[in-house]
Amino acid sequence: MTESSREAVNTALFARIRQLVEARQVDIEMQQDARSLHLRFADGQRMVITLDPHNGHVWLATPGGGNDFLPRGDSWYAEQHGELFAYLRQTMERIIASDPRNACPPSARVQTAPPIILHAAPKRSSLRPWLLLAVLLGGAYWMFSRPTALPSAAPTAAPLPAAVTTATSAAPCESRLPDNGSIALLENGMRLDNNGAELTLQNEHAYPLLFYLTRPHTVQPVLSMMVQARQQAMLRIPPGQYDMMFSAGMRWCDARRGFSDGRLLKFGETLTLLNEQPVRISLQSSGATPEAFQALVATRVAVTPPPAPSFSGDGSMLVKRHVNGHFYLPGSVAGVPVTFMLDTGASVTSVSSAIARAAGLGNCKPVEFQTANGATTGCLTLVPEMTLGNFTLKNVTVAVMPNMETNLLGANVLRNFHIGQDADTLLIGPN
Repeated sequence: MTESSREAVNTALFARIRQLVEARQVDIEMQQDARSLHLRFADGQRMVITLDPHNGHVWLATPGGGNDFLPRGDSWYAEQHGELFAYLRQTMERIIASDPRNACPPSARVQTAPPIILHAAPKRSSLRPWLLLAVLLGGAYWMFSRPTALPSAAPTAAPLPAAVTTATSAAPCESRLPDNGSIALLENGMRLDNNGAELTLQNEHAYPLLFYLTRPHTVQPVLSMMVQARQQAMLRIPPGQYDMMFSAGMRWCDARRGFSDGRLLKFGETLTLLNEQPVRISLQSSGATPEAFQALVATRVAVTPPPAPSFSGDGSMLVKRHVNGHFYLPGSVAGVPVTFMLDTGASVTSVSSAIARAAGLGNCKPVEFQTANGATTGCLTLVPEMTLGNFTLKNVTVAVMPNMETNLLGANVLRNFHIGQDADTLLIGPN
């Protein structure tokens, strides 16, 4: 871009902003230099608009923080705030409404003095530190956030997930939403690892969401993944700590910017990914808009199977203690295989609703139970036949508990057996 064309862009940009300000008919002082336009409101609040002549980005500094707007067509856009002039107008209105002085009509000072001050030569001014700060912040933001060309992911032993790409530039928005599970690598050196930590996203929301992983305590994404509505996607990456962000909206842009009309939402906690602990994130709808959802994170610890019991001639079982400290015994309920956890504090043997359905158990009488997690409602039913190891019992009362994950062996069954126990071994035999 030539010097004259840069000046033309500056002139056009600042002229449009001046028209926007003057049309509001309130007391806003405007000061301009070669690259920046300063707006000062009656209560002292300021806005600074700076145009970078090298890449055409506009840096807008407001009382709420700074925002980088990228050129697109005849205007500028930011992924969080949309079109520059619309956001500028909204911010002005918020500042005007924040203090009655800001809503006053233009003062005599503004009416009699030239509305624009052109600095032909440097001179000391209370605005100079603000200008230098705005320029430095804009330059630093541009240096650290500009897209760069990235290499492809390093080869791995197995095929990578479908549609892995690298994001390279702030190009015009794409016309087609990516396929579910499409991954974009957004940081130099970031790679996928088929032997790495497993992360699964289940999108139960009514809208597609773009998921970002960032470095801890930053908003600089290292990769993004598209998760379509009512679908799930999985990736494997090097273990470590990451932060999470989501882009939610209606109009798709690209794998770096997400949705052009949406919001960028940051998850408040750092995510730790380990090879031995797969993580699942459930995205659940909490309203009718794209950004109305919540993310529930669950870590799945690898399950060690319980030790197999040994049997003696009279059917007695010798069971070793599991690494989690409990004893587990094999059995069945109405022909359905069940693994029971020994619970000497439970008065009645309990099974999950899933086991009860599979076993066809009916005529269940609702009962309220007191558990370690408080009162809950289940039901009592009669099991025609139940086994424990090589032993068979008839007409056993069991409790059917909703949302139960572990089937418990209670006192009503245990009293039918002779039980002996040392530190890590349990012996169950006939009375």
